[in-house]
Amino acid sequence: MALQDKVATALLTHPGRVRTNNEDAIAEDPQLGLLVLADGMGGYNAGEIASGIAVATILDIVRRDWDQREHGQIEAASGYSSEALLLRQAVETAHSAIQHVAESQPQCQGMGTTVVCCLLHDDRLSIAYVGDSRLYRLREGELDQITRDHSLLEELVARGHYTREEAGRLVRKNIVTRALGVERSVEVDLIEDTLQPGDIVLLCSDGLCDLLSDEEIALTLRRFADNLPKAASALVDAANAAGGKDNIAVILARLDQSLARGKRWYERFVEWF
Repeated sequence: MALQDKVATALLTHPGRVRTNNEDAIAEDPQLGLLVLADGMGGYNAGEIASGIAVATILDIVRRDWDQREHGQIEAASGYSSEALLLRQAVETAHSAIQHVAESQPQCQGMGTTVVCCLLHDDRLSIAYVGDSRLYRLREGELDQITRDHSLLEELVARGHYTREEAGRLVRKNIVTRALGVERSVEVDLIEDTLQPGDIVLLCSDGLCDLLSDEEIALTLRRFADNLPKAASALVDAANAAGGKDNIAVILARLDQSLARGKRWYERFVEWF
């Protein structure tokens, strides 16, 4: 059975109620289990350009190098799977591509984008991200934020300058500390976690999570767990009802059957040691 027959997905983006253009970009490759979301920033239409380059480049690189990887293998030096390392390579290539366009086209100077992307494979979730676009997982009704924002708010909390409640009141949420295309180099964070049948994965831009609490998101996902297109629409509608001050992007994926191929990834990992 093909992977796309084991994973249900829904993708939706909306400009919101304030902005006329949409700088969010989303895409999937259902055959590879690849999901990509980017939230652009920059003057004129440069944010749209940056997010579009990020999504297209990541798709291209993962597709190009997919068959060259030993799938499900753990690299001894890093401890990450070949899929996670491929995602990092793709994100770094996207960073370089955005920089090249920004340097060669004056109207694109200063553009950048956040990105969060993942591969669903071997009952495993491999994630690469830069910025404050998020990935959540709903498991047995409980919602967990898997990524941690690269933002000023998160840094101040981590350093003990504010409690999370204080930072939420005093610090702007949308000041990112990392983005593709902005600095000469970029640090891409990788995360790997487990997947099990019934899990729902949510990728979203801050146009959703800045306006909806985690509990509101969880309630919607629980209500429409069996109908991901309705869940995506309900999330976007709720963000717009809460003000829709930014572009909104949502990607949902539900694991309906195990993706294990032979031994599970962690069993191979234990054997390696």
